[in-house]
Amino acid sequence: MPSPRRVYYGLFMGLILFLAFTLYINVREADRAPAKRSNQHTLDPLYEDIRILCMIPYNYNGPGTAKYVKRTWGRHCNVLLFVSGDIDGELEPYVPVVNSTDTWTLVHQGLMHASLSYADKIDWLLRVEPSSFVVVENLRYMISKWKYQPSQPIYFGYLLENIVTHEPFAHHHSGYVISREALRRYTEASKDPENKECTHWAGYVEGLDIHRCMSFANVTVAESRDEFEHETFLPVTVDYQFLVGYDTIPWLRNLTYHKSTEKSVPISTRAICFLVEYPPEMYDYYYFVYRAKIFGTPVPTSIDFGP
Repeated sequence: MPSPRRVYYGLFMGLILFLAFTLYINVREADRAPAKRSNQHTLDPLYEDIRILCMIPYNYNGPGTAKYVKRTWGRHCNVLLFVSGDIDGELEPYVPVVNSTDTWTLVHQGLMHASLSYADKIDWLLRVEPSSFVVVENLRYMISKWKYQPSQPIYFGYLLENIVTHEPFAHHHSGYVISREALRRYTEASKDPENKECTHWAGYVEGLDIHRCMSFANVTVAESRDEFEHETFLPVTVDYQFLVGYDTIPWLRNLTYHKSTEKSVPISTRAICFLVEYPPEMYDYYYFVYRAKIFGTPVPTSIDFGP
């Protein structure tokens, strides 16, 4: 008859073998299972319903700024597309023309590529500067709030006034959003070699070139302000917004489509796009937007730093 010590030893070793075998099975199944999408978007109920491609054209001679986008807010886009004139191991950009640093070429070819490669995977395209910080969840919320549909031929952003036609057009430095249908129409209109409305005109900024082509394709400008008529796309860095004001930027004060008697335009509490003067500050923005927790603080309907 075996001693109690041997019985306990046998049971102990059996338990060890059972646990080792269970761990082996779990690890093997985990390796076989497809990788699950990160749960970083689970707090955004609109992530799957409003699919956004974020397109960032950048100069390949200075890719550092764009890398801050990928490391911070860019992960909240459904598709993150960088466009440049040379390859980059981290950013993995689409390269339409090797060694190109011309912004219009990168933007135009990037839009064509997005339409060709992602038309069935996205609902909206957001074009922003590499020095922008975007709260993508607020963009989805605004689209849902205004009940915009990707089948509508619309685009929107911070609006400036064309001094010739007095029509509004989206300021490209503030970022602008194009619906899937508007992107399709832009692409089709641009394919016609006889159509000069969808080409870059010497002396014209990107915003005017885009708007000219959009108008030719019967795409209209939509509202981008919130329900209080506060701006969601900022045309300047936050120091001008809250401290300096727009009076020191005459062209912006004169060309802003929605005129304001205040020192700066009113900014929404659900702002979408900010311009960042010092790119590493994107880490700070990301922390305060997505990580910091505020206890017991009421949410105001406007932002006022005045006395």
